[in-house]
Amino acid sequence: MTCSCPKCHAQIEVDLSKIPESGVYTPCPECKGRFWVNRESYARIALKKEGKTYCDKCGKELDHVIVCRACGVMCPDYYLVQASKPPRRQVEKPDLFSLSFTLKPAKPTYTYTYTDTAAKKSSEKSPNVLLKRFALLVLVALLAVGTGYFYHTRKLEQQYAKNYMRALYTIKSGTDFSLNTCAKLSTEWKTSLDAGLKYAPHISAEDESRLNSVKDTTDRFMQTLNKPPKKFVASKEKLANLYGVYAKVHALAVAPSGSLPSYTNSASKSQSEFNIAAKELKGSLPQELSAEFQIAKAKYKGLKDI
Repeated sequence: MTCSCPKCHAQIEVDLSKIPESGVYTPCPECKGRFWVNRESYARIALKKEGKTYCDKCGKELDHVIVCRACGVMCPDYYLVQASKPPRRQVEKPDLFSLSFTLKPAKPTYTYTYTDTAAKKSSEKSPNVLLKRFALLVLVALLAVGTGYFYHTRKLEQQYAKNYMRALYTIKSGTDFSLNTCAKLSTEWKTSLDAGLKYAPHISAEDESRLNSVKDTTDRFMQTLNKPPKKFVASKEKLANLYGVYAKVHALAVAPSGSLPSYTNSASKSQSEFNIAAKELKGSLPQELSAEFQIAKAKYKGLKDI
């Protein structure tokens, strides 16, 4: 595989047979530095934050489409090349809400006064003064709780928006991959029928594995969206509708059945349903999700079609 060094951008030849599953640091003969290379499943590409990707089939650099332009493999696994070893990545889970208050003991102060009993009685605090001070303490505590709740809620909304866009991207990628698989099956089916041959439609084990891998990743992202903030409830329903169309297309690709005309008609109908559902989703996004969508389009070019 010919890759670009992330530090000096020199073109380096890397022997893929020497790259272990856990990844490895590879020396650059030009700048004498090291860069990280590891192999990953296509389903994890939604979590990639930096580095270049190279097809594990032909070693050519990949872009942001679901097909390797060099060898034509759909949703290929890839080699990730970046300057340093990435931290272990997980689907982010929102932190549990918690508040704690710590009252630091005040430093003791000592004063010495000489007063008679009458003076002491006159200096005692009246009930009204104590009540005002207590009310002030309660107000300060309420303000602290309200401020903490506001920032915690905002953090949860930001994390929800990121997971929403990751789910949207995997739904779009999975739908495109499934429709391409259906088109390939239809072509093979028609060719066999035209030749007067019997044909039992089926996909390769490799394509089925890739389709299921993307589906599993999509399902995990969808699970992080089960409890949306109130302002995102309507958008979650739109995404669920889009996911329902994707699930139907996935089933068509993995388990083709019926006649050729009914199969191609189902695939075409699903494509139309997906486009309509995607348009409705995009038009109903609230301001926060709309802003996150613009960021996601720059990162996931497959979302530009929505």
